[in-house]
Amino acid sequence: FSLQSFFGVGENVSSRLMARFNIHPTCRVGELANKQVLDLTAVLSEMKIENDLRREVLNDIKRLKETGTYRGRRHALGLPVRGQRTRTQIKTPVRLNRMERRL
Repeated sequence: FSLQSFFGVGENVSSRLMARFNIHPTCRVGELANKQVLDLTAVLSEMKIENDLRREVLNDIKRLKETGTYRGRRHALGLPVRGQRTRTQIKTPVRLNRMERRL
């Protein structure tokens, strides 16, 4: 679970990493050998995680807004982007977006 605390490392990626380094899924970080910790940190340093990934996602959204695509306009308005129903089920996200704009 500690691997999944990183932004960009989900369940599949963490299970693949644990299988690659022969780590049991219920093993705690303190129980790992020093070599295993070093190997994990080496692999994680090569991946795009945390701030690099967040910056990339924000740049992608910014690019969509600048080009004026449908998805970019939906992002700009704070509405669902992937075709979700908005007639009845959109009140909560719209209300939350209004609150964020006030702050």
